[in-house]
Amino acid sequence: MAVERQSSALPPAQPSYILRGHSSQIHSVRFVRQNSRLLTGDANGWVVYWKLETKRALAIRSSRDETTLSTVLPTEDPTTQRPKPWLLHTLPCNTLNFAAFSLCYEHQLPDAYTDVAGSAKLLTQSSESILVATPSTDDTKINVYQFPEEKLKYVVPMVPATDTGMVMAVKLVYHPDSKSTLILAGYEGGLTSVHQLPSGTSSSVRHARLVYISRPHTQPILSLDMSPDCRTYFTSSADAIIATHRVPEITPAVAFPEGVSPSSRKEEPTLEAKSKTSIPVEELATISPADASDPPLSSIHNLEEGAGPLTTPIDSSLSFAKQAVPTNQSTSAGLSSLLSSAPPQPKIRPQLPPLPAITLQQPYKISNTKHAGQQSLSVRSDGRIIATGGWDSRIRIYSAKTLQEIAVLKWHKEGVYAVDFAQILEAGDLVQGEAAAMDVAKKETGLGKLQRQREEQMQLKHWVVAGAKDGKVSLWEVF
Repeated sequence: MAVERQSSALPPAQPSYILRGHSSQIHSVRFVRQNSRLLTGDANGWVVYWKLETKRALAIRSSRDETTLSTVLPTEDPTTQRPKPWLLHTLPCNTLNFAAFSLCYEHQLPDAYTDVAGSAKLLTQSSESILVATPSTDDTKINVYQFPEEKLKYVVPMVPATDTGMVMAVKLVYHPDSKSTLILAGYEGGLTSVHQLPSGTSSSVRHARLVYISRPHTQPILSLDMSPDCRTYFTSSADAIIATHRVPEITPAVAFPEGVSPSSRKEEPTLEAKSKTSIPVEELATISPADASDPPLSSIHNLEEGAGPLTTPIDSSLSFAKQAVPTNQSTSAGLSSLLSSAPPQPKIRPQLPPLPAITLQQPYKISNTKHAGQQSLSVRSDGRIIATGGWDSRIRIYSAKTLQEIAVLKWHKEGVYAVDFAQILEAGDLVQGEAAAMDVAKKETGLGKLQRQREEQMQLKHWVVAGAKDGKVSLWEVF
């Protein structure tokens, strides 16, 4: 009882640091470089690169030479000329929307197929390119571009038979179980979907395959994030619902190279193959003129009474293309005339088995938080807790397993639009190699060693960062 009274008497949690540098609302925050740096972006297009060890800002110009970066913040002197980064790539997106996007590295894994001889083959292709997903000019679709090639590679089609509204949130993730890339999408109508990108290489634009769809929300989905094991993901929306979704079991997305026909699938016989088979005499009467090219000439010759021998030798390997009628035959009527004038039939290609229909499914778990407007959602790297930033200016921490609220962080006076967790690291994760660590230790002075130790302490802390409408960034240390 005394412990409960003591805990209730504790003062509310306060942020460890407040970063002031933006003059407009923060829409994006992200820890990078093993928690040693922080990226923040605002509504005016400013991106500030923070060094956590000093809490000072660095404007990005070169990722390898930080001594040449500008440190003039947007709030200090907006008229000062600042060094600008080189523009490397651009891509078209729907400017009517807020242009939510996501990126991940492209995984080019071996593509297995069976050649004509029946032996297994592997096609491998290493790639350092990235995939970027953005809403299309058609609000209900998603385009996936490949960089640095700057080409459209995949299209996520509109979810059939339902009104989804425009795309509000999107995330690209690599799914290790199926060895494929998945696209998580949240829509204006409160619907969420999971699509699987096809594997392999192709010069044409390909479509993603729908594997999961659910409608847990009644308001637009504002944010979503995947758990580290890529088996569950979470969605938040303008309503008070937080939902947990289980990614279904997905078969590997096998894509066959262009020009390769896998013999592992059973092909339907082509018309050429059918023409080599004999047809009983009594079945020929049922053959329609459109199908008259199927029986071989030898069977037809036996049917026609009084017809003389054919002057052209019959080759069993020949298919039924249009041929001239021999002039020495006694009659030109009957089935022979039909065969001679029938157009060549196209080859029948093997059809892949139809995919099972995907219907609306219930989410794995739903929690009514009674706090509408969960603008941002982030899952920590250990998968134990999730954080949300809300329109009520609070940062809330939930258990990823039960979705129960376990902490509330309040400092901002206006709505919180972006949250992120620092990566959970151990001391051994910060060492890049024994040889490199020994070289650094030899070159370090007393001040340099102290600075490195202070930076490592910052990297190992369990940080939560939040950006709000007031343009301020709060940094919290949690459990």
